[in-house]
Amino acid sequence: MKFIMILFVCINDPFAPIESTCVMQPLKMTFDSMEECQLGAQHIYKDIKDTNIYMTSFCAQKNLESA
Repeated sequence: MKFIMILFVCINDPFAPIESTCVMQPLKMTFDSMEECQLGAQHIYKDIKDTNIYMTSFCAQKNLESA
C-alpha cells in the first residue's frame, strides 16, 4: 500500500470564471507513509509565495499494485 497526495488549488481572482477558480490535481509521486505524505504537502505549501493562491491537500492510502 502506498499513499498518494491530491492537491486542491484555488485562486482568489474576482475576474476569473467560477469554473476556473479551483482545480484538483492528484500528484504522480507516491509516499510510503501518511507522515511522509504530510511532510511533502508542507514542503509544497512553503514554495507558494502568492497571497492570492490558496492550497490544501488530501493524502489517501491506495493499493496501487492491483491497478
